[in-house]
Amino acid sequence: MASQALLSPDRPLELQRDVQRKLGRCLLRLQQYEILLKALVADGDIAGPPSGLQAVREAQVAWSHRKTLGTLVGILTERHLISADEADSADDPVGDGRMWFRFRFQVGLDASQHQATTTALKELVDLRNELVHHFLQRFNIWGPQGCMAADAYLDASYETIDGHYLTLRGWAQGMDEARAAMASFMSTAAFEDLLVNGIAPDGTVDWPASGAVRCLREAETRFVAEGWTLLNTATPWIRAQHPDQLPQRYGCGSWRQVIHESRQFEIRRTVNIEQGCGEVWYRSRRKEASMQGKKSS
Repeated sequence: MASQALLSPDRPLELQRDVQRKLGRCLLRLQQYEILLKALVADGDIAGPPSGLQAVREAQVAWSHRKTLGTLVGILTERHLISADEADSADDPVGDGRMWFRFRFQVGLDASQHQATTTALKELVDLRNELVHHFLQRFNIWGPQGCMAADAYLDASYETIDGHYLTLRGWAQGMDEARAAMASFMSTAAFEDLLVNGIAPDGTVDWPASGAVRCLREAETRFVAEGWTLLNTATPWIRAQHPDQLPQRYGCGSWRQVIHESRQFEIRRTVNIEQGCGEVWYRSRRKEASMQGKKSS
């Protein structure tokens, strides 16, 4: 009975149609995977000044749309899949006085998972090339035996492709959730304090990036005399120009303590003979002053 079914005039045509349908299903799933991968690559590592982030993203979207699946998979494995025992060597720019943001999405895998995933992704690219370029060379779909072999191959291929797609979709969802969480944090007062004043949510202060140090340096440029700035001249100006910048905001009781805790300035104490009192002068440490001079030149 089975041999008679294979010899039926309609049987090869039905088998061929099944092969065509399953090949189309594989190719459609591959295209879904590629579209999702382009989006992840374009949005998974964005860096730049705040005013330029949208332009950076648009350029990366346009760039990713021109790349092949093989190139995209290479970017995915090199930039976004990291072994848990590897340090993240992000090449962020050294501070040059500009505000700089970076969003980077990565998936941490143990060494064996990383190797297995990298190998599986390479095999996915090979499978795509086989289906697109060599499928008819491999299977004779004009005969029943070739159709049946192709049918089984396509079933297995779809299972592989779909598994990769579901994994990638999970990573993309994780990236979207992380981005949403970051956007939520960026709308809080804690983020503003971190961004503007260098005060982390746990209360620690990034002194070089802090608003207090920035104010002291601004006053220094205005009131410097023979390389030094009188603190009693700087602090009234800071209070008038930046009333929200108080030493207490940074856990300090005075501007003298800010200068001491920040370690960004040198201090000189003198005695004002006319007024009969001591005076505190400060200046940016020489290394800092040198860097400031390079930036302004």
